[in-house]
Amino acid sequence: MREDVLPVLALDTAGTGAGQAAGTRAKRVLDGLEDVLSHNAGEGAKLTPYARPALPALPPPGTEYLTLKVGEQLRAATPLKGARFPGRNLWLMTDLTQELREHPETVNLGGRALRDRAYSLRAEEAGGGVLHWLAGASAVSFNGALSWLGDLIALFGKSVLYRFPRWCWSAWWTRRLLTAKRRNWYEQWRRMGKSDHSVFYWVSELLTRQCQRLTGGDADAAEEARQDLEELLLRALLADLHDARPGLFGPWARRRRTRSVVLLDLPPQNTPASAATARFLRALRNAAQAPGNAALLVVAAGPTGAFQQADWRRCQSLQDGAGRFAPVQDGGAAPPLLIPLAEQRFEEEGIHVTRIGPRTAKPHIKPATEFAVELTAVTVAAAVAFGLLSVPGSGTTDGCFDGQRLPGQRAPQPLPAAGSGQETPREQFQAVVESIRKLNDRALNAERNHRRPVRKVVYLGATVPTDLEEAVDNGAIPELRGLWLAQQRLNDAAVDDPNRVRLYIDIRDAGIKFTHAVAKARQVVGEAQEFKDTQDHRTIVGVVGFSESRNQTRDAVQVLDRGKVPVIGTTATADAMHKDVTYYRPMSPSNSRESRIAARFVRSERVVATAPRRCEPAARALVIKEPGDLFSTEMGSMFAREFGAGTDTLTLSARSGGVTPYDIARTVCATVKREPRTVVYWAARVRNFSAFVNHYGPDSGCAGLPLTVMGSNELTSTALRGKYRGQDWLRLYHSVHVLPENHPDSNGEADALFRLYVQAYTAKDPWLNDGHVALAHDALKVLSTARDRAYASTETADTEGVKSKLDEEISFQGASGVIDFPERNGSKPPLDKALIILRATPKGPSVALYCGAFNLNDPRATRWGPNGEHPCPADD
Repeated sequence: MREDVLPVLALDTAGTGAGQAAGTRAKRVLDGLEDVLSHNAGEGAKLTPYARPALPALPPPGTEYLTLKVGEQLRAATPLKGARFPGRNLWLMTDLTQELREHPETVNLGGRALRDRAYSLRAEEAGGGVLHWLAGASAVSFNGALSWLGDLIALFGKSVLYRFPRWCWSAWWTRRLLTAKRRNWYEQWRRMGKSDHSVFYWVSELLTRQCQRLTGGDADAAEEARQDLEELLLRALLADLHDARPGLFGPWARRRRTRSVVLLDLPPQNTPASAATARFLRALRNAAQAPGNAALLVVAAGPTGAFQQADWRRCQSLQDGAGRFAPVQDGGAAPPLLIPLAEQRFEEEGIHVTRIGPRTAKPHIKPATEFAVELTAVTVAAAVAFGLLSVPGSGTTDGCFDGQRLPGQRAPQPLPAAGSGQETPREQFQAVVESIRKLNDRALNAERNHRRPVRKVVYLGATVPTDLEEAVDNGAIPELRGLWLAQQRLNDAAVDDPNRVRLYIDIRDAGIKFTHAVAKARQVVGEAQEFKDTQDHRTIVGVVGFSESRNQTRDAVQVLDRGKVPVIGTTATADAMHKDVTYYRPMSPSNSRESRIAARFVRSERVVATAPRRCEPAARALVIKEPGDLFSTEMGSMFAREFGAGTDTLTLSARSGGVTPYDIARTVCATVKREPRTVVYWAARVRNFSAFVNHYGPDSGCAGLPLTVMGSNELTSTALRGKYRGQDWLRLYHSVHVLPENHPDSNGEADALFRLYVQAYTAKDPWLNDGHVALAHDALKVLSTARDRAYASTETADTEGVKSKLDEEISFQGASGVIDFPERNGSKPPLDKALIILRATPKGPSVALYCGAFNLNDPRATRWGPNGEHPCPADD
């Protein structure tokens, strides 16, 4: 109903016989309607805002505009304990047009002059307010010995107290009327497009044209100018009505009425009043689609002959008019309804008018009073809540830094049991391989039948285990799914762009734990050299993959680097992976940056559980790592160096008789008993962490004692699926490379990829939030961007051309955050790549820290903590 535009009701009281005068009959009709709108509302009050404007026989110059009277009366016609009509837009346009309306021969219509005049009028209206004070502050003067002080104040006041507030006021109105998405009624009317000028400049342009017409000596042109001024004022009034719509929130919004009413006396023709009334009705028709038109109901009564247009809809009677009184459905103009009123004598029974009883807001007090009560209640509630939160030990997480759990977060889903009918890991792997094969076939068809360019990208991933739990930690399946989704989007984008090259993804199995990675890398180097000149789908432009930092993957990267084949890594984070190579680009933050962030996180905040519901910053760290493992050795050593004093390192051993997870559990237990502020940093692989957790609770002698563990991305997939959900003593933090779903700082690319993934694989998928999908998606896009740029510049795309474009700046909004490779960045990760630390909870992860670049056009996250008191370590 609020957006329904209703037609004007024109009640024709001219009659056909010898009855009472038309004007008297019109007054009787409007008196009855006015009585309905104010009956039983209290002395001087109204049931709904209404206006009954009337002009004198000879109105003073500048006042012959009915809109001014309507706005003035609507502001005065506030329902009892209701919200006053704001009228800001109408006030502004009234001030801007005042000189033109009253003295068109001498007016100065420059944009700045208009602004300053309107500002001064508002300052005077403000009385003792801020605008009034700023308007006169620069006029302070001193005599005698203090005259220099007066000059200084004048100089300061001229720039700071005179020009600056006017500039701010102008900028505010310009945004409101020209560039705001919902309130830019002036731009919607005049259609100026984007401009550096203020709204006062554009109003000056409009008023200058009207001034020329008013003073040009042409009566018709002058009337057209007055018509345009009437429409300007009316559109401002309608914008105010649109802003004053009722709503559910706020005491003023709840007290507003859906519509305001204008009761219009139709004066005799050939009078100044009739000309003003005709202008108002025409302006109302011209502004039929303006914002706020639906908030106004106009009822006119009197002889309609002088105002009637050809498209007015004539009704036979009041009953006929009531049946045809309906809102406009197509958003167009609503022709007025012309309803003839039969002649009646005063002694006859009149027309019954139903009394209205609009809803009144509860409680039945003034809005300012309700606001004061609400503000007091909120203040008291906040004080009570703050007091409760400040008491140590109150609540479930008091004294501990748990981060923020997001609304709508899904609880972790356990893996399906064997034989439950779910796809096995190998079946899931073959399904995504088949999806990629279909896209490859479409790319080959485009190459063969339409001569569109296609190039090969090789994926190197580890063998997918047959055990579902090991497959979740393996990461190959989600990486291939991310590649498939990226290939689908990138190849679709190449359909209409001749400078884009379609992708053909060649999947190579590098063996269990990448044992065959080096051999596969040598094959890729040979094929890249063999098919470099064919410039077709056999031509390799790069490699994507290497989800783990192992000695084998590092050696494979070095083989590809020597063979001059570009490589985009996915989730491998070791600094050694990109050391002394130039063709490798990692997508994940490096171990050196992650270790700095993790060490400062546990050192700076209350994350280590020392007693139930009590936490303190870490004073001691036990680092667990595995010998001979590139990732574990590097990450453990870097964290120990960053944590500093109080660090001990425990090394697991795979040999018989060596240090086992059970031995680690007993050592950790003994250390925690001596120093409860101990944090365990798990740099070893996830399979050993699960064994450690199983031993620590019942077997280590620390059953029931809390333990805090900080882990790397190695633990992410297992933690997110809730494997450790039943271990109430375990306080687990871990890093991840993407924000969880529903996070407010997540970007549009991440949200879009998340929706596509859920649509394809359901929201219960174990890899939904662990980052493998997003990083693989972005890795392929990096390689694709370099390949497209190479092809666009030379119409060739091979390893050499792609490498040259990788050395240039590549920056885009990725699903894993901002992908920012500066020019000549070498093999470093993207600048300030997004890094997040989550806390695992039974109801889903909570975000404890996030640093880096998440949105391309937003500032980077540079601080963390309950109040942002800690800086994020950034890339050098």
